[in-house]
Amino acid sequence: MSYNFSKGSRKFGDITSELDSNTKIDFEEDYIGLKTGGSDRLVVSGSNVGIGTTQPSDLLTLDSSTPCIQFNESGANRSKIFVNFSDNLVIQQQQSNKHIVFKVNDAGTVREGMRLNGGVPEVVINEGSDALVNFRVESDSYRHMFYVDGAENKVGINTSSPTQILDINGDTIRLRNQRTIPNSNTLGEPGEICYDANYLYICIGIDTWKRLPLDTW
Repeated sequence: MSYNFSKGSRKFGDITSELDSNTKIDFEEDYIGLKTGGSDRLVVSGSNVGIGTTQPSDLLTLDSSTPCIQFNESGANRSKIFVNFSDNLVIQQQQSNKHIVFKVNDAGTVREGMRLNGGVPEVVINEGSDALVNFRVESDSYRHMFYVDGAENKVGINTSSPTQILDINGDTIRLRNQRTIPNSNTLGEPGEICYDANYLYICIGIDTWKRLPLDTW
C-alpha cells in the first residue's frame, strides 16, 4: 500500500483523464488550469484566480456572457449577483418577501444603512433600531441638499440642522402650475396652498378656502 504515500516534491506534466481527453489539469509556469470539455474552466495564474478566463485580471475574475455568483442555502436559491445582457450589475434577492440590507461599522457599532424591502414596494432608509440615524443627499454645491434628521424627525433642504418638520434654507420656493379655486367650499384639505393670476388660495379647514388678492406694483 506504499503508493498512498509520497516523500518530497514531485514533478508532473499535464494530467489528462484516462476516460476523457477533454478533461485535464494544465501545468505551466505560475499557472494551473482545470479543463473540462476542452476549455479552461478554473485557472490560477500568479496570485489571481479566473473562472471562464485564462487571464484573470484581479484576485477573482469571472468571464462569461452573464457572469454570476449564486448563493444557495441547503440547495435552494437565495440570492445572486450578476451582470445581465444589458451590462447592468444586478443584486437580486430570490427569496419571497425578504430584503437586501446594506450595513456599515459605525465606530464599532454595526448599523443598517439602507434596505430594499421585499415585503413592501419601498426603498427604506433607517428601518430598525440599529439603523443609521440620518440620511443625506449631496448636490454639486451643497453638502446637505436634502437631509433627514432621523433623531429629530425633521427634514432639511440645504441645511443639516432643520428646526421644523420641513426646513428650507433658501428664499424662494416654486409651484409651477396655477390652480383656481372657484368657490370657498371647494373640496380641500387644511393646509393646501395654490394660486392663479389674481389670488393666493389657502385651505383653512376641510372644504373651506380663503383667498388673498394679488396686486401689481
